[in-house]
Amino acid sequence: MQFNTYTYAGAHIAVWLVNHPGSGAPEIAGTLYRYDVHEPAATATEIQALRPWVQRLREVFEAGTVTEKAQLADELLVASDCHARLVSHGSGLPFHFHYAPVRAGLVPRVKALTAAGLAHVIDDGAGSRLRACSRVGCGTVFIDTSRNGRRHFCSVRCANQVNVANHRRRRREALAR
Repeated sequence: MQFNTYTYAGAHIAVWLVNHPGSGAPEIAGTLYRYDVHEPAATATEIQALRPWVQRLREVFEAGTVTEKAQLADELLVASDCHARLVSHGSGLPFHFHYAPVRAGLVPRVKALTAAGLAHVIDDGAGSRLRACSRVGCGTVFIDTSRNGRRHFCSVRCANQVNVANHRRRRREALAR
């Protein structure tokens, strides 16, 4: 599956926000800058305003079916008042999508960008790839970019912990027989 980094930037930002809930303004601004978000500077007040939104983003990753993910993403699009626009930041620069005007401020732009990013993933038929780690107690979310789309763990470490625990359980059960 081909993952367009610009179209999916909002989804990657959503992953980062969900996985780093206690981050402050400098960290969030740095992440937004890495994904080419125009004027990414964030204040503590803006970061606080994003906290409830981050929980809503998590719900998309944790939903059980693609239909549920799509419904939640659609609700995010509505709540963020997302309106796609073609924008160029100067003469000769290419046009690209903005989902909220820059003058709207950082919070509405992040909300619209993350909602649109998740919607793009689902629209491209990859909604099942928006996942939360299957290791009990982990809580990390990710976009499964593997070739076959069958990853269930956020990292090799989580996968190994589950596999070792399952192996030890099976071994104990075999010895108990």
